[in-house]
Amino acid sequence: MPTVDINITGGTYKHKSSFLSAQATQNFWPQAQQDNSVKSPYILESFPGLKRFSSLDGNKDRGMLEHNGVLYKVSGQKLYSIDSFGVGTELATVAGADRCIMEGIGANIVIVTGGNVYQWDGSTLTEGTDPDFETPNSCAHLNNQMLFDGDGGRFGTSDVGDALDINGLNYATAESNADDLNRVYSFNQLAYLIGEKTTEPWWNSGVGSPPFDRVEGGQMPIGSPAIHSVANDDEFMYMLGHDDQVYAISGSNAEPISPSAITKEFASYSGKDKAIGWCMNLFGNWMYVLTFPIAQKTWIYPKFGEWFEWTAGQDGLRSLANSYSKAYGKHLVGDYTSGDIFEIDPETYTNDGEAIIRIRDTGAIHGGLLGAAGKDIEMERFELICQTGVGLLSGQGEDPKVMLSFSDDGGKTFSTEMWGSVGGIGDNIWTVEWFNLGTFKNRIIRVKTSDPVYFSIHSAAADLEVCI
Repeated sequence: MPTVDINITGGTYKHKSSFLSAQATQNFWPQAQQDNSVKSPYILESFPGLKRFSSLDGNKDRGMLEHNGVLYKVSGQKLYSIDSFGVGTELATVAGADRCIMEGIGANIVIVTGGNVYQWDGSTLTEGTDPDFETPNSCAHLNNQMLFDGDGGRFGTSDVGDALDINGLNYATAESNADDLNRVYSFNQLAYLIGEKTTEPWWNSGVGSPPFDRVEGGQMPIGSPAIHSVANDDEFMYMLGHDDQVYAISGSNAEPISPSAITKEFASYSGKDKAIGWCMNLFGNWMYVLTFPIAQKTWIYPKFGEWFEWTAGQDGLRSLANSYSKAYGKHLVGDYTSGDIFEIDPETYTNDGEAIIRIRDTGAIHGGLLGAAGKDIEMERFELICQTGVGLLSGQGEDPKVMLSFSDDGGKTFSTEMWGSVGGIGDNIWTVEWFNLGTFKNRIIRVKTSDPVYFSIHSAAADLEVCI
C-alpha cells in the first residue's frame, strides 16, 4: 500500500466548492521553511497565547498607543497611562463610545473620536474647539503637523507643533475623484488620503496653504470604508479595500494580498466598515491582523505568507484582541470584552487560562493523488509528523492529545474524534498514527488540539490504496 504525503501545514483557503478546497487553520501559525529538503514548505506552530498584563476600569477598549516610552489606553470613557508593571493611572475623560485614533506629536498625544479632537499634554486633556475643525474622524502626524479629514473630501493641517490650532485656509481637496474622504494616514513621508473608492498620496512640499501637494499620477482606484483597518509595517501600508480585498500599498502601487476565496469570505461579512487592523513584528515576523467585530472573525496575514484565523473560546469566534501596542518590550493587546490588557506571550498556551482550540483541516484527499481520479480510496493508516515529548510535568497537558476526525462530504460533517498522544515529557521518539480509517472518494482530515503545550506539526502521511 503506497504512502502519500498529505498537505497539512498551509493556511486557510476555503473555496466556494468545498470539494476543491476547504482548508482551515485556526490558532496554528503556518511558518515558511528555508530548508528545501523538508517535505512541506511550512510548519504549523502554536500561535502564542495571552498572559494578563493589566486590568483597568471601563468595559470597552477604544484604542491604545505607546508614545515616548509610556503606554496610553482609552477604556470606556477613561484615558489611562499604564506603567511597565501594568499599573494604570486614570488621567482624564474622553467622551463617547466610538473607537479612537491616537497619534503622538512632540510630547503630546492627539485623540480623534466621534468627530471630536483631544490633546493630552502630560497634565491636561484639552478638547479642540477651533471652529475650523470639520468634525474629523481621523488624524495623522507628518513633519510636526497634524492632518485631519474634513467635509466634502477635504483635509486640513494644523499649525506646526500645535495640533489644536487649524487655519480655515489650510484645507485642500483630494480632487482627482469626487468620492468623500474617509481617512488620513501618514506613511514613508507621504500623506495618504483614503476615500470611499480612491486613495491619493500627497507630499509635504512646504509651499502653500496647506503646504502639501498631490503626487502627480499617484492616484489609486482603491478606497476603504473601514478607517480603522489601515496599518503599516516597515515596507507596506495595508487596508481593507472597498472591493473587499486587502491591499499592500507602497508609494503609488497597491497589490491585493487576499486570495479570491478569502476575499469572498470577507465579502460575506456584515459591518465591514467596522473592521480593525494593525501590524506587529512578532518575534522577527511582520503580521497584519484584521478583525471584523460584527462578524466576530479575526484573520492574520504573515508577510508574504498564508492567511490563518486567530480565534478564542470554544466556538471559534474572534480573538479577544481589539487594539495593539508594543510597549515595555512586550506585545500588548486590549481585550474587547473588558478593560484588561494582555501580553502576546510565546510561552503561554492559553488565553488568560482559557483553553485555545487549534484546528487544521487539510486539503482534499482523493484518488487523483494515486492517478485514479474518481475511484474509491481506502485509508489504512494516517501519521501526523510532529514534535513529540512536549508534555508538562503535571496537570492538563501531562499527556497531551491530538484529536483526528475526517469529513467525506466536503467538510459539512465530521466523524467522531479519535484521540492520539504526542508523548509525555521526554517521549521524544514517538509515532502519532491512526489505523483502519475506511474508504472514501474525497476526504478532509481535521487535526485538533486544546492542551496548553507547544505544538509543532511538520507534515503528514497516509497509506492509501485504490479500491478495485
